[in-house]
Amino acid sequence: MNVRLFWLAAIGLTTAAVAWAQPAGPRLLFGDLASRLPAADQLAIFRLLDYRVAPGGKALMAPDCGEIAHETQVLDLNSDGVPEVLVTAGNGCTSGHTGSSVFLFVKNAQGRYTQQLGFPGAGVTPLPTRTQGWQDLRIGTAGFCEPVWAWKGAAYDLHCSVETQRRGCQELGPVKLCRR
Repeated sequence: MNVRLFWLAAIGLTTAAVAWAQPAGPRLLFGDLASRLPAADQLAIFRLLDYRVAPGGKALMAPDCGEIAHETQVLDLNSDGVPEVLVTAGNGCTSGHTGSSVFLFVKNAQGRYTQQLGFPGAGVTPLPTRTQGWQDLRIGTAGFCEPVWAWKGAAYDLHCSVETQRRGCQELGPVKLCRR
């Protein structure tokens, strides 16, 4: 074997070893976004979600609920340069009629990610409006009333709701509607 081929093979093996050094769960959860977050943070978020790698190693699964679909986003919701991680994941077993749940992970003062959201939702839309410097979040639902969550100093909390159909929030009882 000539020296050039030897070094190309060595580089290829090293690159493959680095890629496989990352555990399969975080690698599946973050995919192409892996370079945007340290491996230790990816692993911590994966553990907080309590998902597993499905047999075959090509999908994630929830305990007792089988394989789940998922989408992961790395965002900066408060423009401080520290990424927040938004995961939309689930199936009918984990999330009911909506089919998925939304999870938001925010780094605390100790430098650890903590879970801010974790309930059924069809997706999250960061809004241009801000509360205390953080983008407000509109949560998609299976119904006609979508909640908007706003930052309340240490965590996100329900702020108001948007009717996607006339009287869409009526059956939920007294609900604060967002101003248009």
